[in-house]
Amino acid sequence: MNELSLPEPRRPDPNDPASPAVLVLVAVAEPPLDERRPWLERADLVDALAVPGADTPIYLTDDGAAITTTGIGKSDAATTTTALLASPGLDLESTYVLSAGIAGGPPSRAALGSVVLADAVVDWDRKHRWDRGETDQKRAGDPAESIDTLAYRPRDYVHRLENRLLEPALDTAERVSLGSDPEVRAYQDRYPTAPDDEPTVELGTTVCGDEFWHGPRYAREVDWLCEQYGVAPYATTQMEDAATATTLERFGLLERYLSVRAVANYDRSAPGETVEESFDGTEASLALAIDNAERVGSVVVEALLEADPLGIRG
Repeated sequence: MNELSLPEPRRPDPNDPASPAVLVLVAVAEPPLDERRPWLERADLVDALAVPGADTPIYLTDDGAAITTTGIGKSDAATTTTALLASPGLDLESTYVLSAGIAGGPPSRAALGSVVLADAVVDWDRKHRWDRGETDQKRAGDPAESIDTLAYRPRDYVHRLENRLLEPALDTAERVSLGSDPEVRAYQDRYPTAPDDEPTVELGTTVCGDEFWHGPRYAREVDWLCEQYGVAPYATTQMEDAATATTLERFGLLERYLSVRAVANYDRSAPGETVEESFDGTEASLALAIDNAERVGSVVVEALLEADPLGIRG
């Protein structure tokens, strides 16, 4: 893989803060999950900023976008997003924010490589989990017997994203020509409930958690939790977006936020496959999802830059 030619990061200048029109947040920049690379490869980079507290430098493009990584998981995502919002060398008051990257998903709801724009972001980790003991095995398969919503929650742990952004973003995204891969399709066909289809663009709920879970029993629990919040069924699972959305909400900027996630793997094994074998999908499905997430994400960025649907750019 060729080395990227990147600008040398500099410290932000509080007297001349950068004010990008769109901030693009991916999770990682390390192979084999280098979600950042296609964004940097296809952009004209003009500057780079090293923001204290951020995961990696922010790379600025000539068309007004800023691209950086959050790190994996909710604590990393919250820390990076807070550092960016609080930096005196960045002015994000007139900035749209887009999370873009890969995700897991249930096989019945999307082809591998499909891209889902989230209309709701659920925090999977805010719940009760019950161990009913060995004497209660008959009830163990019922999600309502193994988990519950928090009795003391101040609110439901779901963020519903802004329709004024979602509608133009989805309209633009549905016109994108997504990549496909015969090797990925062959793997997808091992799942009897998977769609007989190539990748598509969808709208749906994304579920965020720090727990690496895998298998149909846990998937039923995820669906159950989404049902309690009125946003079932879930379409994708990932590890950052609830934290990013919460941080933006605390700063009064949640309405600026979109999440674009491409399905890289299914959240359970194919017939004849172990959970360890199926957990990460395949090298080809990861590469396809990373590419399709950028294909859709970049046109959504272009749409936000052109239309300014919230009228925040002045």
